[in-house]
Amino acid sequence: MNDNNDTTIDYIEKFLDEDYVSLKNNLEILLKDYKRKSTRLNKILLRSDKQQRQLMDLNKELDAHKNNLEIKVEEEILKRQEKEKMLLQQSKLASMGEMMDAVAHQWKQPIGIMSMQVEMFGYDFEDNLVDENYVKAFQTKVNSQITHMTNTLSEFRSFFRPSKELEDFDVKEMIDKVLLLVKDEFMQYNIEIIVDDSQNTQLNGIENEFKHLIINIINNAKDAFLENNIENKKILINIINNEENDGFEIIDNAGGIPQHVIEDIFKANVTTKEDGKGTGIGLYMSSQIAQKYNGTLSVANVEDGAKFMFYRKK
Repeated sequence: MNDNNDTTIDYIEKFLDEDYVSLKNNLEILLKDYKRKSTRLNKILLRSDKQQRQLMDLNKELDAHKNNLEIKVEEEILKRQEKEKMLLQQSKLASMGEMMDAVAHQWKQPIGIMSMQVEMFGYDFEDNLVDENYVKAFQTKVNSQITHMTNTLSEFRSFFRPSKELEDFDVKEMIDKVLLLVKDEFMQYNIEIIVDDSQNTQLNGIENEFKHLIINIINNAKDAFLENNIENKKILINIINNEENDGFEIIDNAGGIPQHVIEDIFKANVTTKEDGKGTGIGLYMSSQIAQKYNGTLSVANVEDGAKFMFYRKK
């Protein structure tokens, strides 16, 4: 009996020893695997932290570049705005010189007429022809010429008066105001201007800027007439008011625009005129005015001249 008990105890001890060894080996294997995986995980975490830091550094660089880019964009926008202001000012100064010539032409005729009437008044007085009716008729004639000169001066002043208020204005009336300024000068060069207002309309914007646009185009036509020695000089202005667009067309028979220039005609400093006779600013500013009021200014050569089109979609 005792022998059996001893054998059983020995067996149990042997089993426990083997189980302990096995457990120990398994634990050692687990510990080694844990250490290996832990080391790998630490490497991954370190790598991840490094990548994270790199990403953060890159984000900082990107933020710096973004801020610099925003500053540069703002600087470029300011530069462009300043450039456009300068170009507009140059264009206005050029137009002012042309308008002063136009006013001089406008005033030359009425001053000459009044001078002649005053001289005739003296002769008629000597001949005892002056009575109350004569004086009234004389006053009417002189006042008519003064009114014409005053209207011209008023339009000249308003043309260059700064304005920032948008308003609805009648296109035909706006064109008539332009023609009042240039009428005598264009008559001097035998240039006929015809306005078709059968489709008259209204536009919204700064009226003086649209006057500026039209002045630029018809003055270019005038110069082309003279450069090309055109005999029968005509400018047709069509007012547009249809289902799609409001606007106007200006058509001349001055010979058209050279094909190598026409694609770039609205770019700054592009001109068809000889050196010293053109700045290339007028049509550029005209296109900028058109875009400002959500319109388009385009040009095409027609049979014997050029056709400028300002359209604004309804």
